[in-house]
Amino acid sequence: MGRAKLWPLVLVSVLPLLVLFGCSESEVNPFDPSQDAEPPIATSFTYSGGEAQWSTNEDALCVLEYGPVGGEYDHYVYESTKYHSTFHRVRLLAAADGEEYQIRIRSLDRAGNEAYEDDGTPSTITARAVRDETMTLSMIDVGWGLSMVLTTPDGSHALIDAGHDDHLSDVLRFLQDCGIGWFDAAIATHYHGDHVGGYAEDDGVLDVYGIGAFIAPDATTAYIPIWGSIAEKIGDLGLDVTYVNQGDDSDNTPELDWDDTPGFHVEVLGAAYGGLIGGPEDTGDEGMKGNNDSIVMRFTYGGVSFVTTGDAEHFTEYRIVDAYGREGCRSDLLQIGHHGSDDASSELWLDNISPRIALISNAMVEVALEKEEVLQGIRAVDADYFVTDRVFPNTPRNVDPSYGHLIAVTDGGTIEIILERHEW
Repeated sequence: MGRAKLWPLVLVSVLPLLVLFGCSESEVNPFDPSQDAEPPIATSFTYSGGEAQWSTNEDALCVLEYGPVGGEYDHYVYESTKYHSTFHRVRLLAAADGEEYQIRIRSLDRAGNEAYEDDGTPSTITARAVRDETMTLSMIDVGWGLSMVLTTPDGSHALIDAGHDDHLSDVLRFLQDCGIGWFDAAIATHYHGDHVGGYAEDDGVLDVYGIGAFIAPDATTAYIPIWGSIAEKIGDLGLDVTYVNQGDDSDNTPELDWDDTPGFHVEVLGAAYGGLIGGPEDTGDEGMKGNNDSIVMRFTYGGVSFVTTGDAEHFTEYRIVDAYGREGCRSDLLQIGHHGSDDASSELWLDNISPRIALISNAMVEVALEKEEVLQGIRAVDADYFVTDRVFPNTPRNVDPSYGHLIAVTDGGTIEIILERHEW
C-alpha cells in the first residue's frame, strides 16, 4: 500500500523533466521539408583582404555570387568543404583589385530550401585582388565535343581533348587569348572525333603548339587504338605516345609530373576499359566501348580535387568506385561524362564522387545527349551544374541558350567558377 501511494509523487517529479527536455514529437528534423520550410538567412557579412566571411542562422551550404555592378552575376565562389555549417569563408580569387562588384549569397539547407535571404548583407564590395598560386580547369565551349585546359600552380599547361575539327578555330582562339605557347601534355581521352578532331586536323593543336607528351589510353586494353588521321598526325610530327592506365600518377609516371608545387598531384583513376567490354554479360555497342576507353583523371591542389572523365560511361564508373572506394574517388568538381547522357553519371558514381560543382560540355541541339535525370541526380547530391550552352547555374533545358566557356579556379581552399559568355 505504501508503494502504491508513491506513484503520484513520482509522476509529478518526472513531468517537469519531460517538459524541459522535450519529446521526440516536438523536435525538428532538419532533413524533412515538412518540418523546415524556411531557407537559411545569411548574417554578419564581412569582407577584407580578398576574403569574405558570413554566418547563416542554420547549417547550410553557400555560394557567394558576384559580378559587375548593374551587370550579370558571372562569378560563383564555393567553400572547399562540402559540410553544412553556420560559418562560411571564401576568397574571391578572380576579383580585380579596386573594382566594385555586386554580391549576393545563395544558401541551401539540409531540407532542400534554397534562396537569397540575408539580414543586412551589403549589396556591393570593393575588391582586393588575391595573388596566390592557383590551379585552373577551363572548359572551352566547343559546341558538340569536349576540350579543356588544365593550368597548374606554377603555370604549366595540359590540354585534355581538342574538340571536333569543326570547332578547331574556337579552341585555337581560346588558347591564344590565354597566351599559351606550350603544353606539357596533350591528352586524348579516347578517339572519337568530337574529342580528337582538333588534334588530327592540319594546322590543328599538334601543329601549332609544342607538346611535351601525347598521353593516350593503354593500347593493350583499349577498344579503339590510335588510328586514322590522328595516328598519321602523331607519326608525321614524331611525337612519343605515353599510354596510361589506372594507378599511374605524377609520382610514378614522369610524363604526368608537370609541376612540383607542394600539394599538386595528378592521378589516373581509369583508362582503356572499352576493350574489356564484350563478354556474354557485358555486350555493349561500339560507341559504348569507345567511350569507356576514356582516361579518367583526378587533379588535386591542396584540399581541392577536380575529376575529368571524357565520355566514360557506367562501366568505367563502377570499376573506378570498386577500385578506389568513396575516399579515393571523392572530388569537389566533376566533369560530367558523355555530355550529360544517361549512360554516364550513375547514382553510384555521383554519390561516391559527391561533387559540389559539375561542368557539362554540350550543344543546344534538337535532340541533346544531356538528360533531365542526370541533372536531377547532380542536384540530389547538393551540387550545382553549369553547361556550356546554358552557362548560368542549374538552368533547365527548356530555356533560351546562353553560350560560354566555364573556368574553375582554386587556391587549394576556395573554388571559383567564372563564366566567359560569348555569342555563336
